[in-house]
Amino acid sequence: MSSLPAAGHRQHGFIITAVTPVAELNVTLVQAVHERTGARLAHLACQDPNNVFAVAFRTPPADSTGVAHILEHTVLCGSQRYPVRDPFFAMLKRSLNTFMNAMTASDWTCYPVASMNRKDFYNLMEIYLDAAFFPLLREQDFHQEGHRLEFADPLDPATPLQIKGVVFNEMKGAMADPSSLLGRRLNRALFPGTCYGHNSGGEPLEIPDLTWEGLRAFHADFYHPGNSWFFTYGDLPLAGHLERIDALALSRFEPREIHSAIPAEVRFTAPRRTEATFPLSPQDDPAGRSMVQLAWLSCPIEDTFERAACGILAGLLLGDPAAPLYQALLDSRLGQNLTPGTGYHDDYRDTVFAVGLQGTEADRVDAVEGLVLETLERITREGFPAERVEAALHQYEFSSREVSGDQYPYGLSLLMRFLGPWLHADDPLSPLQLDRNLAALRRAAADPAFFPKLIRRHLLDNPHRVTLLLRPDPEHARREEQLLEQRLKQAAAALGTEARNRLVTAAAELQRSQETPDDTSCLPTLDLADIDPAEQEVPFVATRVAGSKTLWFDQPTNGITYLSLQFDAHGLPLELRPWLPLFCALLPQIGAAGQDYLTISRRITAVTGGIRLGTNLLEDPTDLDRARATIDLRAKALDPRQKALCELLTDLLTAPDFSDLERLRTVIGQVRVTMENSIPGSGHSYAARAAAAALTPTARLREEWSGMSQIRLIQQAAALDDSGLTELAGRFSDIAVQLLTAGRGAAAITAEAGAHASMAKPLAALLAALPTGAGAAAATAADRTWPVPAVAWSVNVPLAYVAKVFRTIPYGHRDAAPLLVLAKLLRANFLHREIREKGGAYGGMAGYNADGGLLSLISYRDPHLLRTLEVYREAVEWTCRGEFTDEMIREAILAAFGELDRPLSPGGRGHREFLCQQQGLSMALRQGLRDGILAVSRETLAGAARRHLRDGDDNSAVGVLAGDALLETARPELEKVGTRFERL
Repeated sequence: MSSLPAAGHRQHGFIITAVTPVAELNVTLVQAVHERTGARLAHLACQDPNNVFAVAFRTPPADSTGVAHILEHTVLCGSQRYPVRDPFFAMLKRSLNTFMNAMTASDWTCYPVASMNRKDFYNLMEIYLDAAFFPLLREQDFHQEGHRLEFADPLDPATPLQIKGVVFNEMKGAMADPSSLLGRRLNRALFPGTCYGHNSGGEPLEIPDLTWEGLRAFHADFYHPGNSWFFTYGDLPLAGHLERIDALALSRFEPREIHSAIPAEVRFTAPRRTEATFPLSPQDDPAGRSMVQLAWLSCPIEDTFERAACGILAGLLLGDPAAPLYQALLDSRLGQNLTPGTGYHDDYRDTVFAVGLQGTEADRVDAVEGLVLETLERITREGFPAERVEAALHQYEFSSREVSGDQYPYGLSLLMRFLGPWLHADDPLSPLQLDRNLAALRRAAADPAFFPKLIRRHLLDNPHRVTLLLRPDPEHARREEQLLEQRLKQAAAALGTEARNRLVTAAAELQRSQETPDDTSCLPTLDLADIDPAEQEVPFVATRVAGSKTLWFDQPTNGITYLSLQFDAHGLPLELRPWLPLFCALLPQIGAAGQDYLTISRRITAVTGGIRLGTNLLEDPTDLDRARATIDLRAKALDPRQKALCELLTDLLTAPDFSDLERLRTVIGQVRVTMENSIPGSGHSYAARAAAAALTPTARLREEWSGMSQIRLIQQAAALDDSGLTELAGRFSDIAVQLLTAGRGAAAITAEAGAHASMAKPLAALLAALPTGAGAAAATAADRTWPVPAVAWSVNVPLAYVAKVFRTIPYGHRDAAPLLVLAKLLRANFLHREIREKGGAYGGMAGYNADGGLLSLISYRDPHLLRTLEVYREAVEWTCRGEFTDEMIREAILAAFGELDRPLSPGGRGHREFLCQQQGLSMALRQGLRDGILAVSRETLAGAARRHLRDGDDNSAVGVLAGDALLETARPELEKVGTRFERL
């Protein structure tokens, strides 16, 4: 990390306004302002090689046409320096980026990228600068990404008129999701006077009101340096960032005053109630599907201390099952789980506190509201025990200190931590100052009346409260479709012959544009020489602790210890096997060692950063029909709490108590609601798992544990009476006795070197306390008798998720590398064009799982079903012809390595290497795959396609999740291939 400029220093048009070390996060914050335009910049200097760049704009919408969202899509469709049709997706395949995306929030739009390669990082920065500030915003791109009128057969004006567009279809899917709809409708009621009351993503019924001219005007109004916030992070010198930002963008603008500040919401004088509906299939039972949510407008975002205190208060009230408001709501049996969005949200101009119940009934609004208010009144009288306050402060410290990065770059997570206060209060610093904030909170919390007064001020005596009922309505979808149909009829009636011909011409031109190969020569790229040919080792020390294999990883975890425990599940009786995921969900949420679940929950909050268990399947690298089933436990704690963590785990693993039937019923109900809610957002994953289940025994077990079959099993468990639940509790106890033994266990510790010694004794005590048990037998080949090769699930969504999956070869086979590259070629050069651009789906994807030997073709929020299956057939033929240019192959190789080399958090690095060692994925095997990717050719790619996709079609299967209307239209064709039809 190079030396940093001092405050007052001028460089490349910027003046440095502040330089502040943040020791607790091992970063230094440099703040700067561009003197000519007023653009703001925050740079976090640190030793992390995963550098991040982002530019954000305040983009408050004035309506729900989705203008900010559609603009986010359209600015990435070509710019002045890079006038190609789709530079965003083009760069995805010619880059080693570790993150590349764009995000539209309720009041801002952000364009972040990250890379560990210096050349790549600056390539991406240049693309994003030109896209954001100098986009082409072509009308054709607006119609493709946003909305357009088009005939069902685009070239036949005699066919029905339709509304098409990527964002239009995306938001149709999003607004059919009750969880998403809850947040949108709550904001509409809570913020009637500011931009937060509008749907920045777009309401499907209002998106067609947006014009191309309106889109361009919105860009002109808000995408100016005077309304921009730049962010950089990592180990590259700041001077290089400033030079490029100024030269490529800011120096080309004149100063201008931008009116984007968001006023404070006018406060209510009395609480309000509102009601909304969400779509439900007429075939589904509406009982137990309503949601009731209470929300308050809390303190303004610029009040740093009050904001932090409200965050702690949310943890005290709702942070775990023993928290009083959480416990009161769940114990009431008024609903199944807390509502999505429950908690404190401090990213808007005015912050929000929300709480409620889902899985309830529409006539329980009074009861839920009354229970919340009565419980808050009781808490203000009784206060919080000192140990619970300390536990909440511990959680604040842990979450602030942890170096994340497994899902997206750590630098980006830090930006998200302070972006709201920066945009609205010009304060990027205070959200990062963990030690200072914690000290102030501890001083305030020493007064037992502090948090009760906070409840009184922000909740009980706050009239700006909304109570929302969101209930299912079988007529909801039909009403919306009728409104769209009415709009289309009016549009059709207004179309004369000439206008109809213009629509046909526009459709033909769009299709021609989509099919014309883009000249991407103007885009920067990397060479294969920029790829590190060597697999990066994660060093560890292997020992045996209390007889169990244990790996020790030295990683920069910032004072946190990560513990991974793995128990081999092979040999578990078949009648117990389906229940293993629910066992994992229950174990950290029940009582143990004579303590009830409330006590255990309090201990987890007080001494850990979280404990979670899950099932895992470790495929044999040499045989698709062999795998090891395991239970993986992951726990983490601040280093001083290592001993307490191990003592807690000892109790959970050696003496779990499944006898509290009411607790089992509560947790099973929560799991059921959570899994049902996951379908709209993860329908493509469920479709792919459903298809893959027909192809390998491992994939079949994965579907049983995490697919639609598991949702069905959880629904059955949630309906059990006391007798059935008692029997199920016995099964959970049997699983614990059989699996949680030393003979089946292995461990890994990831921490800084100094914390290894202090962890040795507590870990030894934990492992020694496990029952001896017999070791698991070696995995054997499974019986290969497959279910039907196509399954279609009817679900409550207006669109489809369509997957076709091929069984191929194991990890160690020479064709694994070509198949990995083929998946990248398919996604970038065929499926994106055919399924997203032409078909209007939100996503068209291909992926190859080298561990499991499965290649998947997938669509996401897709208005088509049969057409998509035909596209998959054409995609296979395209790959077999081998018509790949050298550029396509090079880009696909880059994309493959971008995925393989994606950085992880320090804790994630240790855990992943532990899994590789457990699976038998040696460095030699991993290096062999890497070498194979670098060696692929047109011939090896086409040959692998012919062998495993075209000639292997008999070893493929189809999985579909779709709404009733789409499924019924496709049913005759699906029945011809023996499709099994299912409904939850």
